[in-house]
Amino acid sequence: MKKFMLLIVLVTAAALLCACSPSDNTNDVNAGAGQAAPMDQLPTLIPVAVTVAQAPAAEQDSGFTAVSNKVYAGATPVPIDPIDMPTATPRPAVTFTYADYTAANLGLTFKAAAGFDVNDSMSNMYILTEPAASVKDNYPCVISFEISSVSSNYGPNNVKTDLAGFLENEGKMYSNWETWKADARELLGGKGYYNNYRGVLADGTIVRGRVHMALIGNNQLLRIHISAPGWYNESYMKIYDQIRSTLKRTN
Repeated sequence: MKKFMLLIVLVTAAALLCACSPSDNTNDVNAGAGQAAPMDQLPTLIPVAVTVAQAPAAEQDSGFTAVSNKVYAGATPVPIDPIDMPTATPRPAVTFTYADYTAANLGLTFKAAAGFDVNDSMSNMYILTEPAASVKDNYPCVISFEISSVSSNYGPNNVKTDLAGFLENEGKMYSNWETWKADARELLGGKGYYNNYRGVLADGTIVRGRVHMALIGNNQLLRIHISAPGWYNESYMKIYDQIRSTLKRTN
């Protein structure tokens, strides 16, 4: 009986010792080793391809900043919607031969692309239009010259203001319209400004152009306006360069 009681005491003591000892959690700790808590984990970054809006190379100009509600080449890129918009086929460069023109009603002579149709029926205007056989993208190049009288206190700032007004009015015929920042440039030694534009007609035709206005003496304001199919902009702007470099007064 004594042996039985002693056995019970020993078993009870062993149970008490086990209850007081810390549990072995080694396996639990190893199972979580090296794993960050859920809130500490960084999200996976997925690369996203971004397409930017940029005019075709044949339409691009350098040294200008778009000032309309649309951003154009040379300014900050913006996303295109949709991003998989097809790329239009580039047009080949166009070369011109040049001929002498005399705008007798304006007292001007210059060189421009040969073979253009002439309209000098108005006393203060002279208009050149590309012949139908040479038209690209269903839009003929048109170059107009106009001289108007201004007051004696009319200055370069007025030229800049009137240039902006002319472009604003011109933009009303397009469904999409963009202008650049006007830049100072002389014509026939007179101070003036010029600006470029890009417009999209209702049928999707892209038109690019340049308007140059300057005081040319005797209280006269000269305006030269060239518009052409946008995809051939670089080629047609060479006509403007030729006109400006050869422009002379006959009186």
